[in-house]
Order: sequence, then C-alpha cells, then structure tokens
Amino acid sequence: MTNWAHVKIPATPTPNLILVTNISATASEKTVKDFFLFCGKISEFELQKDGDRQTALVLFERESAAKTACMLTNAMIVDTQITVKPYFEETADTNGEPSQENKPKAPMYAEMLAAGYTLSDSIIEKGLELDAKYGFKDRINSYLSYAKAQAQAFDEKYRVSVKAQEIDSKYHVQDRVNATVAQGVELSHQALQSPTGQKVQGMAAQLKEQVAAVHYEARRIADEKKTKTPASAATSDDEKTA
Repeated sequence: MTNWAHVKIPATPTPNLILVTNISATASEKTVKDFFLFCGKISEFELQKDGDRQTALVLFERESAAKTACMLTNAMIVDTQITVKPYFEETADTNGEPSQENKPKAPMYAEMLAAGYTLSDSIIEKGLELDAKYGFKDRINSYLSYAKAQAQAFDEKYRVSVKAQEIDSKYHVQDRVNATVAQGVELSHQALQSPTGQKVQGMAAQLKEQVAAVHYEARRIADEKKTKTPASAATSDDEKTA
C-alpha cells in the first residue's frame, strides 16, 4: 500500500511516523485513532482497507509517543492483534532504550484496558519494566500498592453488582485478573520448592501481582466512568465525542 491520501510521507525519514497493519476490517477509524491517542498527540492519521484487513499510518507530534505506540504491537483492536512498527525502519532504535513519555506506562495501560482495549500481559509487563528502568519506580510502586489495597473491595462490589457484571462482560477484566493472580500464586509455590531459584521466581511472582494491580485499576476506572454517566445519557461513543 503506497497511495496515502491524507498523510504526506516526509521526504526525510522520521521516527514519529508508524505503520499499523493487521487491523480488523470491522474497526472504525475512531476506534483505531482513539487507541493511539493514549500514546500521545497525533499530527496526521489515515486508515485504509488492505485486503480483508486495514492498515493505518499515524504521525505523532513527538518521537517518544511513536516509540510508546510501537510497544503496543500484538494488542487487540476489536477481534485481531495488530502489528505496529516504525514506518521508516532505519529510524528505529538500536540501543534497546526507547525514550519515555512523561506519563508512566502502568496508568496509561490501565486507562486503555478500562476503555475496552485488550492488551496482553506481556505488553503490561514490558511497560512496568520500563517504568522501573526510567525512574518511575517509586511512583509506580505507590500506584500499584493503592490498586492492590482496593482489590478486595472491588471484588466484593463486582460480585454483587449487576452493573459490574456488565462491565466485566464488556471489558473482560475479571478473567484476566483471575488468570494473572493464579499465575502469580503458582510461581510463588515453585519458588518455595527451589532455594536457588527463589529470588528469580519471587521477582516473577511480584511482576505478576503488579500486572494484576493494573487490571484492578482498570476495573476501578471503568466503574468510575459508569457511575459518572447517568443511565439516561447512554449514547454511543461517537455521539459522546462528536
């Protein structure tokens, strides 16, 4: 695909431009664009049909936003896993240390999950690792501790609330949380069985707990959005943002 009507391909390669492929044919332009707006401000955007799928070009205002977007490859939009990469391959980082947006990844991913987008746990794990690596460790630990502290209350509320069941059905958050917590417990048991591997397994279990905390935070955000929106004002997303 080479004929882009709305995005002008820069003559000089820029890392701000990304190519997104394998987008579901049923995904709307708004859905795809909103997904990438979580990464940062978009200067230009275009979505085109590509066989039985769609392909998008996204030009961000900042390089760091484009690099954040590339971390979201294999995320799910509607019913397919997307592939995200720099449009100009030669501008991709080779030192393994992508620039960070000012906003840590953990809260951003929680917001994306709450908005209904599906991110694999491996994507969340990578974001948590980068948050720690680039100086957000204390902020993230405080953030995750708060989310985990609220987890029991959230569970009680969601078990008895019909509205919460609807949220779970839409966002599929509970299943991911249960699976993640189960993985963390299993890793903890394995760690106890092997003294030499205890430290490594303990770290893995801790990471799984942090991933679960991100999912719990997503549930809180989704619930908060629901309570702030009166039932009588239940309009479509397109109408809300028009």
